[in-house]
Amino acid sequence: MKIWEVHASLGHGPIRTTPDGDADVGGLLLSEKAYLLVMRALRPQELTALVATEGPAGAAERLIAQFAAFDGDSTGRALALGRTRLGEPILRRNDEVPLAEAGRWSP
Repeated sequence: MKIWEVHASLGHGPIRTTPDGDADVGGLLLSEKAYLLVMRALRPQELTALVATEGPAGAAERLIAQFAAFDGDSTGRALALGRTRLGEPILRRNDEVPLAEAGRWSP
């Protein structure tokens, strides 16, 4: 059981697991590592309230800005916007390896 599933079972808002195993907080997708990083700064109900008021895109921008002080390093203390394998936007920690693009081979 993922930690956000525990938060959802405690009634902290619309939090679920995507088919890929990532967190979906009211439409905002976060990788497991990104969710844990955000939980160091916000409570689950604060995150769901942020997504409800700002929308998924606005919440992503606010969270990226909140952790931007650590953007220069690759220690995993900042957030970056990426894409799932289906092409949906997702927040990841800056040290997570991005998924390969379909049809592209890395050298």
